[in-house]
Amino acid sequence: MITAKLIASLLTAISGYTGYAIPVVAPEIIAIPQSELAEQVCSRPCGVLAFTTPEGRILVDDSLHIGTDPVATSILVHELTHFMQLHAHAKHDPHTASRGATLHLPLDCQDWSARESEAYHVQLQWLRDTAPTIREFSLELSRLGARPVFKAC
Repeated sequence: MITAKLIASLLTAISGYTGYAIPVVAPEIIAIPQSELAEQVCSRPCGVLAFTTPEGRILVDDSLHIGTDPVATSILVHELTHFMQLHAHAKHDPHTASRGATLHLPLDCQDWSARESEAYHVQLQWLRDTAPTIREFSLELSRLGARPVFKAC
C-alpha cells in the first residue's frame, strides 16, 4: 500500500543517495491497470510498470504490491527519483520558474539517458540497502530481470 509515510521515507532515502532536495509537495501517484498504463505511455501493449509524466505525476501498475514487495517498491523508488530530478532541474530553469505551472523540461538524448541511468542506480542502491541479506538482494535483482537498455545517443 502506498502511504504518505512510505513516500516520505523513500524521498528521504533518494535525497540521501542523490543530494536532491525533498520537494515540499509529494507527487500524485495514480495506480491503474497495466493495459491502461501501456496505452498512456506506449500507445500500444508494452511491459511498462510505472511512468513519471512530464508534469510529475507517477502512474503505476495497480497489480504491484508497493510497500510490501521490495522489488515493486524499488520500481516506485525509480519513479520518485525521476520526480526529484524534475524538481531539481526545474528549479534552475528561469523559464519554468517564471511560469510556475509545470515541471516539464524538454530533454535531449544525453540528458534522458543520464537521468534514466541515475534512477536505475538509485533503485539498485535502495534494494541493496534494504535487503536483509546479500542472498535476498540477489533474489530481488533476479526478479527485476535484465538490465535496462538505454538508447544510444
